[in-house]
Amino acid sequence: MKVREHSPLVRRLARAFGRLLFQWAENNGDSRTSHNVEGWLLRKLIARHSRTGRPFVVIDGGANVGDYTRLALSEASAAGCVAEVHVFEPSPHCLSILRTAFVGESVTVTGAALAAQDGEAPLFGGATGSSQASLTKRSLFHEEPADEVRVSKLRLGEYLTQNAISRVGLHKLDAEGSELAALQGLGDLLAPEIIDAIQFEYGGTTADAGINYSYANYVALAPRCRANGS
Repeated sequence: MKVREHSPLVRRLARAFGRLLFQWAENNGDSRTSHNVEGWLLRKLIARHSRTGRPFVVIDGGANVGDYTRLALSEASAAGCVAEVHVFEPSPHCLSILRTAFVGESVTVTGAALAAQDGEAPLFGGATGSSQASLTKRSLFHEEPADEVRVSKLRLGEYLTQNAISRVGLHKLDAEGSELAALQGLGDLLAPEIIDAIQFEYGGTTADAGINYSYANYVALAPRCRANGS
């Protein structure tokens, strides 16, 4: 068997081109809603929901400065549907922006991170309002130890019960590695008769947090979804 050898330069170029080709094919790293599925999913869900005559309830978990909330309000308005958005953001910097930006809108802003248990935790990157702020201390935050604040955590299931929210059209999660904990905080309310759709981010932060989205995790998380064939 003859093994073909390539120079180190050729191998480096091939790897770099392969990574670029993969990024292009998967559309990774492109946060523009006009170029990814976020806007499309919202329009489909809102169009289906508008026939019910009820407000379209959105949970924006990890809102940062509110770009997704603005998108949800815009898409609902275009469809002639009333949207009700419940925003959760732990960063004090981002909270001040959110509370100013949505005055007079059907938006409720809560200063907390969605989690499996109530309490407090350090938010790394939270003082400056980084879009990558996380409850997980990633390597990119090691150079800025001062950019850390303590924030509140809450369970979404308790929030839904206390506010008599019986149906959620879309639960969007961008919690930089805490998505699984946020879902665990729903408890028995993580069910298809309560939440129509869940959109969450999966990326480097999730891996840094040591989260493995295996089938076993979902079976343990949502037995009621399994029973309903979802």
